[in-house]
Amino acid sequence: MNRKIILLTQFILSFGGGMSNIALLTLITKWFVSANYVGIYSFCLFVPRVLLAIYIGNQVDQTKNLKRLLLLSMGWTAFFMLIVTGSVILEFKHFWWLVIWSLGYEIASSYYLPILTRLLVELFARAELSKLNASLSTAVTSANLFSGLIVTLAMWVVNLGIFLALDLGLYLLGLTLFLALKVEPKVLNESQSVESFGSLWNGVKVVKQLLRKNCYLAPVFYLALLFNIVLAPQSVYFAELAHNVFYDLKLLGVFNTLFVSGFLLGSLFYRVVDVRLKIHEYISAASVLVPVAFSLIGSTVKWLVYGGIVLLGFAIPLYNISTRIILQTKIKKDQVATVSNSYYALLNATQPVGLLGFPYLISLCGLSSILLGSAVLLALVTMVVLLSKQISSDLDLE
Repeated sequence: MNRKIILLTQFILSFGGGMSNIALLTLITKWFVSANYVGIYSFCLFVPRVLLAIYIGNQVDQTKNLKRLLLLSMGWTAFFMLIVTGSVILEFKHFWWLVIWSLGYEIASSYYLPILTRLLVELFARAELSKLNASLSTAVTSANLFSGLIVTLAMWVVNLGIFLALDLGLYLLGLTLFLALKVEPKVLNESQSVESFGSLWNGVKVVKQLLRKNCYLAPVFYLALLFNIVLAPQSVYFAELAHNVFYDLKLLGVFNTLFVSGFLLGSLFYRVVDVRLKIHEYISAASVLVPVAFSLIGSTVKWLVYGGIVLLGFAIPLYNISTRIILQTKIKKDQVATVSNSYYALLNATQPVGLLGFPYLISLCGLSSILLGSAVLLALVTMVVLLSKQISSDLDLE
């Protein structure tokens, strides 16, 4: 029962969130004209994801009643969603007003993923986690694909505030479904509380301890750091391809659809063949596919670019799902939210390097040169890592 509730709610929340995210970014662009406002808005929401990650993860690990914390955070999220939705429908065009309430929404909703991570570990056996994580990835990607298509097709004839209102309604439905979750409150001991509080704000220290205790995780983490920098400006790559390579802005929607379709295929592939391949093999495969995808996208042949985008989307869930399973199975249950949130916060902290640096490099050298250069760099690093057998079988489920 819990499995069905989590999967259905994940689809519902992702579907609504996909609609409102596109609608809100479109509205900001439309209301305030300059694209700089979109950048400022995105940056303001990016900051708490990094700065508050370990604090939120620690709170999740310290709570005795995960279900109550989940419902509380979702309730506050719905409150902030209501204010943003009302502001949009009433056309209250004040940029910083939207940023403030969106920031509240971002902080409240940031509790959802660490709580979900902890719930998966508490509620399901290790053997179930592989297929369950793949199913969750499939649900999220399917929802984003469908919601993106709906908004793209309907945004010209429907008030964009309607999409936010639909998201709010779907969110309240998801909150209601979670009422049926069966989760037993846990008992915390004093030593656990002291240890966790001591590392409350030190995400670097938490991840460092993780890598020191599990040295086979280090290559996966550092490879992910590099990939994260190169993949962060994905939207910049697609925009440059559409505008300056193929001179057709309509292709931007095509590129995004192809990427999400590839992501969906990768998630489905993981779910179907997880009994045949091991986690370290998925990570190795993803590490090889990404530079191949970049080399195809860097070509000037449209069909090769299409194939490269699908391949890039396909590779990412192979890496992401594997990493999620590793963290869920290699970390103690009473620390899984703190450590995993810290892990992803450090990865996300590298994104501004790619977001700020790569557009500048593209303006100097051109998109094709940067993509092909990135492909060569990633291929060399991957070759060294794989030939030295740094992606260890210790990563696999026991």
